[in-house]
Amino acid sequence: MPILAGPGTIAAAMNFATVGGFYEVLITIVPFFLLCALTYTLFVFGEKFVKALGHSVLNVLSRMMGLILAVIGTQMLIEGLDQAYRAFAV
Repeated sequence: MPILAGPGTIAAAMNFATVGGFYEVLITIVPFFLLCALTYTLFVFGEKFVKALGHSVLNVLSRMMGLILAVIGTQMLIEGLDQAYRAFAV
């Protein structure tokens, strides 16, 4: 079973939910429930989605997601290097 939420996502949800208000907790729980429902639906009907989309569309989506992941990783690296430079430059 794949990991659906990483430690950063879990920490962000915990921090947002511990603000203490009812609406903050509700705003945390409702999207989580919707995400669980969407994930379940995709797991159950995955083969039908693959047949409906076709392998070429899935290849394009896979490459786009890889590009997005690479961009996010590069941005995190640049920001980390910038923060490290600022910390040691002082």
